[in-house]
Amino acid sequence: MKVPLAKTRPRVLALILMLGVTVLGTGCASVDTGPFTQFATSVQSLRDGSDSQAGAAATASRQDLVEQVASGEVSPADLQLQFDESNPFVTSYGFAESEPNFVKLIRFRQGLAALNDAMVSYAQSLVLLSGGGQGGDILPTSAQFDQMAQSLNANAGTAASALGVKIGSGEQALLSTAAVQLFKAYIENKRRKDLAQAIEEVQPRVDEFSLAAQQAVHFLASMAQTDYDEEILPLATATPANATPILTLNDTTQATLATLEALSSSYGALPEAHRDLKAATSKKPGGLSGLIALTNEAIRLQGFVTQLAKANAAAAAPQ
Repeated sequence: MKVPLAKTRPRVLALILMLGVTVLGTGCASVDTGPFTQFATSVQSLRDGSDSQAGAAATASRQDLVEQVASGEVSPADLQLQFDESNPFVTSYGFAESEPNFVKLIRFRQGLAALNDAMVSYAQSLVLLSGGGQGGDILPTSAQFDQMAQSLNANAGTAASALGVKIGSGEQALLSTAAVQLFKAYIENKRRKDLAQAIEEVQPRVDEFSLAAQQAVHFLASMAQTDYDEEILPLATATPANATPILTLNDTTQATLATLEALSSSYGALPEAHRDLKAATSKKPGGLSGLIALTNEAIRLQGFVTQLAKANAAAAAPQ
């Protein structure tokens, strides 16, 4: 029997609507880019804060060496570079331990910066995958993501080795093979569940990064205490007695430690914020408390960095 055309159209329309519901049910829908952008911005703040503190530690150590030479504690001859006969690109200092502390701190700063850069790159890749890049919802191809992942993992592995910490197993990859495959599946199929599973796969690496970064910040705090112990004695025994430089040193030391404490807390908030990104892949209502906490810590850190800059400027002014 021939069905009238007028009756077929509603049926076709119903089938189309049912197909649409099925597709949406599989998770083929856009992802809210806001949480991913918020996460990336906060991670960038942590990178900037840690780099400024590591740089300050290296500068203070270098100045301490200058003062040791001026006081006769260290011979100027020890500052002469020695060249490796087997490798023309390698040099060392004449010190018994091969290099002064400030050189070690410079290398530490470079390793920490590279580790932070790897995390920033990962955060930015999440923004891109969520559709928050310049191309909007135009995602990178699987081949492009492969290249991104290889570069990110190489940088993370090199940085972790330089700091003597462990991020992942094997080649210390931030993105495991399973995570990369899940991200590529999301690129190809646009299913939110693939993105959620990929983020979950990376979570242990983010946990390890958080611990490694906090350990690095604690090391910087110990350096601040060492610097204080070395500087306070001559100020406390100076004649005539002068409280001003002592109080100035106290102010800068306390401001430094407050900044480092905020930085450590910010790194500590990173894992929960990353877990919230998995929840952000769905459109279920609910607060992202971990992400909010990380954002607040990053804002607090920026405030301490500003205060520390003012304290350092005051300390540099003539007493």
